[in-house]
Amino acid sequence: MINVAIVGYGNLGKGVECAIKQNPDMCLYGIFSRRDPESMQTLTGAPVYKIDDILNHKGKIDILILCGGSATDLPVQTPQLAKDFNVIDSFDNHGRIPSHFEKVDAAAKEGNNIAIISG
Repeated sequence: MINVAIVGYGNLGKGVECAIKQNPDMCLYGIFSRRDPESMQTLTGAPVYKIDDILNHKGKIDILILCGGSATDLPVQTPQLAKDFNVIDSFDNHGRIPSHFEKVDAAAKEGNNIAIISG
């Protein structure tokens, strides 16, 4: 079973949540958000955690799917998280993909992790 966690819970995060539910070899570990977990209700009843506590879950998650925005969230979150987790992001600022790739690749290599960016 692949333990997957989602970072960010907008439309994309909700779509990923539904997709994980359709795959029997995946388990949704939880959703990490900047919002107060107590104020959130997920589509599948998945647990919600504070993004600030994500390192407490290191070693329990096989892959993080980052569903934040390409303008401000992913340029910061992906390199930070790639040091400690395997990550997939949805970066779509096409003109900045080479720079984003370099930062994410260096962070993932530093942590001996895998990082996939999609543009």
